[in-house]
Order: sequence, then structure tokens, then C-alpha cells
Amino acid sequence: MSVENTLRDAIQKKSVVGFTFDGKNYTGSPHALGERDGTPHVLIYRGEDAHEKRVPPTGEWSVLPLSDMTDIRLLSGESFHVGHPDAKVKAELHKVSISVG
Repeated sequence: MSVENTLRDAIQKKSVVGFTFDGKNYTGSPHALGERDGTPHVLIYRGEDAHEKRVPPTGEWSVLPLSDMTDIRLLSGESFHVGHPDAKVKAELHKVSISVG
């Protein structure tokens, strides 16, 4: 399955993905697919979020080019990050084709 199709599936299922980006392994919760400057990108929360009030999240919102993501796979059983990106990060993704509802 392609990176885009895997991310589309993950968004629809609210599933965490594992992937490699810039030679490093990450986990993340993809929230939207679209374009930035005419190329496919994903809005994703990368990193950990314990979902507990006393534990601060150790992740960040990012808009990543799909062309730089490899070894992508769904990680069932992981907790999907349900937070919302700030307006600045969200605005980096143009022409949204699918997003978490």
C-alpha cells in the first residue's frame, strides 16, 4: 500500500502509524491529507501523548511531505492523539482532501 493510501486508511480509522522520516523512526496520529505548495503533505501529531492530565505530551504537530516518509505501517492498539493543532500549523496544509471528522 502506498504512503498516501496508508495515511488515508489511518485517518479514516483514527489509527496511529509508524514511519521513517529523515532517517529517524517515528509514531504519529495523522489528522489530514492535502497539499502544500502543490505537493502531497500530511498534518500529523508526531510523538507520544499519554492522555493523562499529569503527564505532558511529548509530541508536536507537523506538516510533512509524503515523499519523505517511508516504511509506513498502521499500529493497532496505540492511542490516537485526539487534540487539535493550532491555527498556524493547520494553515500550512492547503487543499485538504480528507481529515479526521
